[in-house]
Amino acid sequence: MPEIGNKIDKPKIDLIDETFDISQSENYHLSVQIFQDRLSFCVLNTVINKYILLRSYLLPVTNSSPASFDDYRLVFEKDDLLCLRYKSSNHLWWYPRCTLVPESMFDHDEAETLLSFNHGATEGEQSLHNRVKAASLYSVFSYPKELTELLRLFQPNIKFFHHSTPLIGSIVTESTVSSGKYAAAVCYYSRFIDIVIAKNNNLLYYNTFSIGKVEDSLYYLTMVSNMLGIDMLSTKFMYSGKTPSEMAIFDKYVKNIAECEPISRVTYSHYISEPFRKDFFNLFNLYGCE
Repeated sequence: MPEIGNKIDKPKIDLIDETFDISQSENYHLSVQIFQDRLSFCVLNTVINKYILLRSYLLPVTNSSPASFDDYRLVFEKDDLLCLRYKSSNHLWWYPRCTLVPESMFDHDEAETLLSFNHGATEGEQSLHNRVKAASLYSVFSYPKELTELLRLFQPNIKFFHHSTPLIGSIVTESTVSSGKYAAAVCYYSRFIDIVIAKNNNLLYYNTFSIGKVEDSLYYLTMVSNMLGIDMLSTKFMYSGKTPSEMAIFDKYVKNIAECEPISRVTYSHYISEPFRKDFFNLFNLYGCE
């Protein structure tokens, strides 16, 4: 049965399907997400295309003391499932230092220079990049060198992805079935939001904004909508990272609003119910980004 705990040495969320079998891990794909105060991972059985595990740890974080690499290492050392040999593995990293480059203009050798030009250089970080295939873009982003070494210690062949990659891919894909209408999303990450807008399989807008409260996101969404000439009353907006009650402030301005949902080409264990799928929207969409 699923277990939900509240200690640092115990998962906050622990949902494991009855079919999960450690001896079959080489048929499984591992997706890991590190985001501020939480380290989470899920496991996909690639033979039957079904998510069979979701586990999430809350880390000791305060306003003056963010999670450290030692916290991440402790989770990896204590959790035996993170050390299994998987068929493949990905890591999803959230960080606002990211630059999108059209595929036709991307130069691997210039990626780090481009990122530094837009965001400046930061000691202890390196430039990584991944392809956002749904939008024909590359996402170039900063990533801590120490974290790279840590993850490769436990999963030597792990691949690294910026959080914008599954998010943009999902919204661009959504726009292909919207019959010429806009597909728009606002996604919340504590003190930041992402706004993504696409139409007819083309990414029109992506940016990250710093916010203090939900009302700030309404201001930015209105600004972007006006800039693109979007009628907010007739456009469907999707969101993640907030509850429906927290989004009630949008009711006056947006008539069609719904939570983001993960891809439909996979199935889920009965333990991984819809609220969990929406809360971990990007994590569940990561597998399709390869």
